Amino acid sequence: MRFVDHLINRTPYERTFHAVSYEIVGVITSTPIIALFTGKNIGESTTIAVIVSLIATCWNYVYNYGYDKLRDHYKFNKSAVVRVIHGMGFEVGLIMITVPVIALTMGLSFFGAFKLELAMLIYFFPYTIVFNWGYDKSKAYAIQRLS
Repeated sequence: MRFVDHLINRTPYERTFHAVSYEIVGVITSTPIIALFTGKNIGESTTIAVIVSLIATCWNYVYNYGYDKLRDHYKFNKSAVVRVIHGMGFEVGLIMITVPVIALTMGLSFFGAFKLELAMLIYFFPYTIVFNWGYDKSKAYAIQRLS
């Protein structure tokens, strides 16, 4: 299979590249926010960012696999409204998974962990939309150039 075929068909390789790229940039940019919000040092903040990133990577794969199946079945375009709904659905699911993990690993109450997740949502919601928009544009350019 040619590289461009992986991009066109959203193969597991392309999905993995997308998820890992998203999470690497997310960890780098969210660690200082976690440190500021919790008062924890950069090392502890990086650790929780990586743990949440690993959870988010798995969730990203599952969530976007389901999203793509729905999109293929119903044939809808990735409009701005669809992108917002997509981002909201992802974040709500992630909050439900990560709040208990954050509470346990950082020694926060569930309410404290939830507040941290809300702070991260304020950051990651627009980040998700912008990252995926840029990724889709870059992918479309690569497909056009490589086809």
